Amino acid sequence: MVGPVDIEPDWSTVDVEHDTQRHTPFGPVRVPTAAQLFAEHLRTKIFNGEYKSGDHLPPERVLVEQGGLTRAAVRDALAILKQQGLIVTLTGRHGGSVVSRPTQQDLITSLDVFLQAQGWGPETPTLTESREIIEPSCAALAAQRRTTAELDAIHLFQDRQAHSLDNIPEYLSASQAWHVAVSDASHNTLLAAFMHATAEVLMAATNSARFSSHESRLCSLTAHREITEAIADRNSGRARELMTQHIRGSEDQN
Repeated sequence: MVGPVDIEPDWSTVDVEHDTQRHTPFGPVRVPTAAQLFAEHLRTKIFNGEYKSGDHLPPERVLVEQGGLTRAAVRDALAILKQQGLIVTLTGRHGGSVVSRPTQQDLITSLDVFLQAQGWGPETPTLTESREIIEPSCAALAAQRRTTAELDAIHLFQDRQAHSLDNIPEYLSASQAWHVAVSDASHNTLLAAFMHATAEVLMAATNSARFSSHESRLCSLTAHREITEAIADRNSGRARELMTQHIRGSEDQN
């Protein structure tokens, strides 16, 4: 039998079910539960490759023996890993806890929930500042890294914009899809995840009075065409500059 896992603090001093607080001269200090510490222990093994994606974790009874914990604490630790997207639970003959890796969609979902929970609107400074930093970088990277298929997708949504100039909902949908396509072409998972997560918020940002006129929609389409051309020419500097001007212009007129 494998001996108990050596993790500090000692399990016997920690409340398995709830976080505990200890008072010091500096105020209360929160002590992690045994489940949280054991989850961190297993998470480290996943991150260092000891448990690879698709591997089964040992059965609960083995984890109980390895950690010197109660079954309840082990189950709580597994629940933490499941919530973090690091394991999935399978049922049936080959059931158990199977290691998985968080996907870009998991990140998008988390960001989307976070943004909605903040109640941020399209004119919230944090969001507009982030967009001004991220979108020009996406355009510059897209110019360097885009594939032919990704450039085709950017052209596709740009063409949809052109064909829906007189249909505001379709125009706005195509416009947002164009921005997301540019971020996808950057091949930067974090930047693209931000754009996907903020798609609905940014959609609301473009759904403003200034887009009620045909002229304003045509102006935005022209900016998209120029940026697309820079991406097609693999001119990252110009793509960044044009996207910066486009985003700042959009914000100034909101």
